[in-house]
Amino acid sequence: MRKTWIWFWTVFVVVLAGFGVVYWSLWQDSPQREGEKAKEMFSAYTAHWQNGEFAEMYEQLSAKTKQQMTKEQFILRYQNIYEGIEASHVTVEPLYNGPLEPDDDGTIKLHYRFSMETFVDPIAFTGKATLVKEQQNSEEGWYVMWNPSFLLPDMQNGDKVRASTVAPKRGEIVDRAGRPLATNRVVVEVGVDPSEWSELPQAGQSQVGDILQLSSEELADFLKGSSAAKSTFIRIATLVQDDTRLFQLPDTKGIVLRKKQVRYYPYKEAMAHLIGYTGAISAEELEKRKEQGYISSDRIGKVGLEQIYEERLRGSVGGRISILNAEGIEKKLIGEKPAKNGETVKLTIDAELQKEIYEQIKQEAGTTAAIHPKTGDILALVSTPAYDPNDFILGMSTTQWNKLNTDPQKPLLNRFAHGYAPGSTFKPITGAIGLDTGAITTQAERSITGLHWQKDSSWGNYEVTRVSDYKSPVNLRKALVYSDNIYFAQTALAIGEEPFLQQATEFGFGEAIPIPFPVEKSKLTNAEMRNEIQLADSGYGQGEVTMTPLHLALVYSAYVNDGSMVYPSLIQGEQHEPFWKQNVMTKESAQIIGQDLLQVMEDPRGTGRGARVFGHQLAGKTGTAELKQKKGELGRENGWYAAINVDDSRLLLVMMVEDVRGRGGSHVLDSKVKRIFSQALP
Repeated sequence: MRKTWIWFWTVFVVVLAGFGVVYWSLWQDSPQREGEKAKEMFSAYTAHWQNGEFAEMYEQLSAKTKQQMTKEQFILRYQNIYEGIEASHVTVEPLYNGPLEPDDDGTIKLHYRFSMETFVDPIAFTGKATLVKEQQNSEEGWYVMWNPSFLLPDMQNGDKVRASTVAPKRGEIVDRAGRPLATNRVVVEVGVDPSEWSELPQAGQSQVGDILQLSSEELADFLKGSSAAKSTFIRIATLVQDDTRLFQLPDTKGIVLRKKQVRYYPYKEAMAHLIGYTGAISAEELEKRKEQGYISSDRIGKVGLEQIYEERLRGSVGGRISILNAEGIEKKLIGEKPAKNGETVKLTIDAELQKEIYEQIKQEAGTTAAIHPKTGDILALVSTPAYDPNDFILGMSTTQWNKLNTDPQKPLLNRFAHGYAPGSTFKPITGAIGLDTGAITTQAERSITGLHWQKDSSWGNYEVTRVSDYKSPVNLRKALVYSDNIYFAQTALAIGEEPFLQQATEFGFGEAIPIPFPVEKSKLTNAEMRNEIQLADSGYGQGEVTMTPLHLALVYSAYVNDGSMVYPSLIQGEQHEPFWKQNVMTKESAQIIGQDLLQVMEDPRGTGRGARVFGHQLAGKTGTAELKQKKGELGRENGWYAAINVDDSRLLLVMMVEDVRGRGGSHVLDSKVKRIFSQALP
């Protein structure tokens, strides 16, 4: 009985296995199985597509498709189009809805959902792919019959994709009254067509060079290189629309004129170091800013506020993606984004005041900062000598650049961003610290005789020198009015090193001034106070003390703000606290120093008397900082002036002019300061 059952189950299993083999064979060749194979293949294809694996995609194309284009052509087409439209975040999702079977023609149709980001808007569409079963390389399987609509919807053979950018209009920089400081204007680019230019006689080429002030060598340099030989336009100069030289050029063989919109700086040299200029983007800059949509033909802020506010001024690029037919006619707009123009940046600067200051010191190497002492608005930041930023826009010749770059007065140097020894303009700071620490009083007098002084013999041959011996005891007011170096050297020693450094630091030394424009930090020492001699020298603004003119102006604002330094503003509308540094001196000390500074200008023997303005009271301080390498030598001298109108205070001016030795010292600035206040105060 048991053997019978074993035989039965053996036969049953064999029969069942036979049925399985037959069923599997039938399933493998069934329409349903072919549908599963097609799905499997298409899933792999869309995965390659999504990952940008175009070579792998090509291997899954039908034989007919491969006959129409090579693998290199297929890959290049995808890469060029995707790069042109800046495709990113590509997603390709196959859509399956139930079992699939081949159609009557033997093909299988599969749908997919496609989406990607572009430099305009996202693009998304649903497409349909046709798969055909065929044998390739001894292997039978399903392959994709590719067509151009895979790239973009409605695209057909012979069509092309055009991706064009629309540049935004760069925002303006304007002053407090809305006067343009950086704006845009139309110029004319003068270029040559190399093929026609070569036919112009040498005399004619030389004449063009003379008109445009270009040497024959400079003209030849423009036409060098293989790219120049293939070009039909090589720019050799850029001229403003009303330049009379343009009327001499139109009929010249080989000359081509093109209009173009460029950046323009109406205040030219007067605003150069503050506003800066734009220029062609460098390879290094492009690498850093690729993600922001910059391209190799862009211009970018190079220095000054043009660079600092590049993002706000530039705006955002717009663009169009469209399909063109074989004749180059647009047949479908795929995506469009309008350009967003740059912002207008409004400054607290008074352009006319800045221009007046520039006119007064343009022949000097110097700098000036002007602020409103009550609001903190920065009214002017001037550096001289300067350059015309429009020359960088129109294009400089090699001769122009070399002249500018080798000028011993360094017109490219931004002096208002650098610190200098403030000389006697620092004395009011020492005076305020002395009053607040009790080291001096207003009544106390010192008996100082002669022009030279040293604490004791431990100073060796080093002495502090003053300009005049007034033959009388010296108090704080006289020391400020007569600008007595010895008095303030003694005061610094009386205060002591630690209290002096601690109190002086409260004025913002060692800190960045809170404005968007980078200026050097003022400092009291390079590293540390080495000895009493350095401390004594620091008391009258020498030693290693350096200050920027803007910082000095902010310090002087404390004398009209009850001892607090106003918070500086360069951009209109920015919200901030009224004071940058509060209570750097007591209200009483501020009033005392303020009255003494008034006497510097009003006293018949005051050092600032030469800058008095009829109908207005000014308080201020002059200074001469000596720059020398060692004791006994005659060093260069920088002249300083800090002045503020007392009644209805609205202008605080700090000016520094280099190399005033032998020209009257700080008195070189008298007439300049006087004219500026006369113009600014009605």
